[in-house]
Amino acid sequence: MNSLSKMILGTVQFGIDYGISNTIGKTHSLEVKEILQYASKQGINTLDIAPSYGNSESLVTDYISNYDKSNSWDVITKTPYFKGNEIDGRQIYKLIESIDLLHKKIGKRSIYGLLVHNCDDLFLPGADNLMNTLECLKKEGIIKKIGVSVYNSQQIDYLLDNFSIDLIQLPINILDQRLINDESLVKLKKHNVEIHARSVFLQGLLLMPIDTIPSWFNPIKDALKLFHKQAKKQNLTKLQLALGFVQRLTEIDKVVVGVNSLQQLREIIDASSVKVNTAELSNIAINNSIFLNPSNWRV
Repeated sequence: MNSLSKMILGTVQFGIDYGISNTIGKTHSLEVKEILQYASKQGINTLDIAPSYGNSESLVTDYISNYDKSNSWDVITKTPYFKGNEIDGRQIYKLIESIDLLHKKIGKRSIYGLLVHNCDDLFLPGADNLMNTLECLKKEGIIKKIGVSVYNSQQIDYLLDNFSIDLIQLPINILDQRLINDESLVKLKKHNVEIHARSVFLQGLLLMPIDTIPSWFNPIKDALKLFHKQAKKQNLTKLQLALGFVQRLTEIDKVVVGVNSLQQLREIIDASSVKVNTAELSNIAINNSIFLNPSNWRV
């Protein structure tokens, strides 16, 4: 499998203003069309969407319905964030309705993957009913794979002990190597779970010039400077080193990348063919979740 067929195009920037390095805001709908057309021509055939990504899902499904005559896209979507202290039958019924509608819109035999967007939802009463519903959707052929989006190894262990899953989406990048070092990736492959890496650029933080990074990140500035120094040492751009590091991980099946513009996608595609030397990259990693999980950021 070549590097582009292993790439998933993330769509969060299509629907909301997302990313610490984002100076553009939400991607214009005309540029979304250009991005999707170019990605398809280059061999990228998987899209990552979610109900929480603003109007990105409607932009994507409208494009597939009106412009993509080859119907070549595999689509991965996610559950909504469930409200309240339990997952009740009403919320599950609404999920089934939305998945049925998405299935019809994309016009393929199956949605490639349906992920539980918030892993902590699986700790709530009603989680078993939710997973049973996903199993039924899989048996009916509406979805191909059941998955979960996670943040840490504790969530991974809980999933493997309690549920049967096909697919997992997890954060991993040159600064966040926790799931490599604790062998979570190895454990998942032993359970035949397909692994998709997200946050490979840490919302763009890794690609920002040092002097533009907010002072809130001062405690990890040395690690970021070390990353920049290593890129220069290998005669690579920061983009090439960040993407190449994740692509070299043998346990990773696919890599999710999000873009704000066609130019950014071109740069990522160009960078995807570059090989990096990972021998000296473990010392760049940090372990502080305050800085590794963007939901904890105070900027």
